[in-house]
Amino acid sequence: MRWIWALSALLILLAGCARDEPPPAPKKEVAPPPADEAVQSPAQLVLRNGYIYTVDRDKRIAQAMAVREGRIVYVGGDSGVDALIGPDTRVEDLAGRLVLPGFVDAHMHVRGLGNMVNLYGGKSVRDYQDAVAEFIRAHPDHQVIVGKGWDNAVFAGQSPHKALLDQVNDLIPIVLFSSDHHTIWTNSEGLAAAGIDSETPNPEGGVIEKDETGIAIGVLREGSAMALVENIIPQKSEDDYRAEIREVQEQVVRWGITTIHDARIKPEKQAAKLAAYQKMAALDDLHVRVRASFEIDADTTSKQIDELKALSQKYQDDDFQIYSVKLFADGVVEGQTAFLKEPYAHRPDYRGNPLFSQEAINQLAKLANARRMQVQVHAIGDAATRMALDAFIHSRDINGPADQRNSIVHLQLVDNEDLDLFVETKTIAIVQPFWFVKERYYQELELPFLGQARADSEYPMKSFFERGITVASSSDYPVEIPNNPLVGIQIGITRRAPDAPVDDPARVLGAEQRVTLEQMVESFTINGAFANRLENETGSLEVGKWADFIVFDKNLFQIPVEEIHKARVLRTYYKGKPVYDADTQVDVGE
Repeated sequence: MRWIWALSALLILLAGCARDEPPPAPKKEVAPPPADEAVQSPAQLVLRNGYIYTVDRDKRIAQAMAVREGRIVYVGGDSGVDALIGPDTRVEDLAGRLVLPGFVDAHMHVRGLGNMVNLYGGKSVRDYQDAVAEFIRAHPDHQVIVGKGWDNAVFAGQSPHKALLDQVNDLIPIVLFSSDHHTIWTNSEGLAAAGIDSETPNPEGGVIEKDETGIAIGVLREGSAMALVENIIPQKSEDDYRAEIREVQEQVVRWGITTIHDARIKPEKQAAKLAAYQKMAALDDLHVRVRASFEIDADTTSKQIDELKALSQKYQDDDFQIYSVKLFADGVVEGQTAFLKEPYAHRPDYRGNPLFSQEAINQLAKLANARRMQVQVHAIGDAATRMALDAFIHSRDINGPADQRNSIVHLQLVDNEDLDLFVETKTIAIVQPFWFVKERYYQELELPFLGQARADSEYPMKSFFERGITVASSSDYPVEIPNNPLVGIQIGITRRAPDAPVDDPARVLGAEQRVTLEQMVESFTINGAFANRLENETGSLEVGKWADFIVFDKNLFQIPVEEIHKARVLRTYYKGKPVYDADTQVDVGE
């Protein structure tokens, strides 16, 4: 019979190669731990007869798991869990279904779409105009119209213009954020309300786009320029933020996400958001674990870092903590604000500008790390990535080789020569695998702006894993809506969009950077937990950890790679309690 097994394995291997994808790595079956590792008193929940992929150090596959008071008290074989079943224990027969640890979205933004124009999915300028007009008709009392989600690719490398919004309404300000949240498009009234005219200079690190005559066209790129218009938007109340947080968490638990990192909180402007998180945590109204970062800028002083550290001590509930700072080294390729080592392909005398000087980013990294605050740096261009790495080297040289867990987010372009610096500084790579595709952005923005060679080398993944660099995956929500990790997992393996033809290599972005299913699962679980100092609490299914886990309708390890994104989350558990049930549509708060 061995020859039959060997032939079957060979056929599976060849089938994987025929799909031009790496075959799944073999599963290692390891004997489960003895039952006496668990406390021998009845559990509240027992799962049995399952395929429980633990993501522990040995990548064990167990059959059963038991939960008591929100913690895992047993992981192993079916027979070993019997002693934990009492008269009040709820026992669930998994019928062979897959169980994974709850997913970690290591970098996203908790921003709702309620009470604003939803522009996501629009395919044309007319779509955007119609959406704004409809919103104004439905909300005649709004004094400022705010929207999110317009796509740079709709404008085919050009900038939108205020006149297009003036056609909709030129009496009240209209402020529309791009899907990447690096650009605001506003109308003439929005510019006037913000006090922007032809004489207004570009603020440091930002761009106010103007036409050839010097007239502002209604486009503001990057934070310092965007802030001029953001100041006219009414501030949200604590109730507004609570509604926004509930809206977002109701979405993410549907995808099996149980831990998120809210990557950009401005304490001076968003005190109400911090209060909302704190109150929801106290009332057990958070059904995902939230870690967060304070945003800082080049002018942040040592005293302000001290104040942020002190402020962070107020938020020590397991459901909500904040002990990280976030800064932007550069912008984005589509806005031509990414900082590159070599010039843009269509602008041979321009390679973008950093948003911080090297001296400033060195100082901020040193100050934050000295106070045991992690530093998360947004870097799109390869030059910006090198700046961040040099800052981490500077911090290490001053503060010593402590366990800082600094990270760089996005990493669209990375010089291979800089990969060893990730290892040297133990920098975590936080990536968005949803973007590893050759679709509209690639064709209309990245290819003409970067040229063929750089566009084709975007978004390394395998290179990080090969060097032992910790890779944590994320969505950058609401840049990516919906932020279903199964989509990101599939794209990380195939490097093409789920709807792209399997036999079309032209739709594959960097086939040499494909990784395995196991690596993608790690990036969305234990690695994301590690990035947030939570590896001893969640990220894998082990005795003593929180019972954060997902039950799926299909086993990802036993279906074709192209079908991974079609698998459904049946139930999401957070601390042993169901926070989402696909069959009954039970969501958080219900």
